Amino acid sequence: MNCFKCKENLIEKKVNYVVNLEETIIIIKGVPAKVCPKCGEQYFDDETSRNIEKIVNQLKQLAIEVTIVNYMDRVA
Repeated sequence: MNCFKCKENLIEKKVNYVVNLEETIIIIKGVPAKVCPKCGEQYFDDETSRNIEKIVNQLKQLAIEVTIVNYMDRVA
């Protein structure tokens, strides 16, 4: 697969996914992604995207200012 922006070949990598909501920041560590080595653009497959959405929906209910979780711990 190639990057949509710069057409470079993507590499598989684990990344940190950050969500900045009004009252809280959620950081999900170790999320599998395809990343462009040239521009840094990140791409997630459908399953990973669904898992990220579930994790964020669960954690935004906690009302904690900053939450950091490991992706693999939350989807296992």
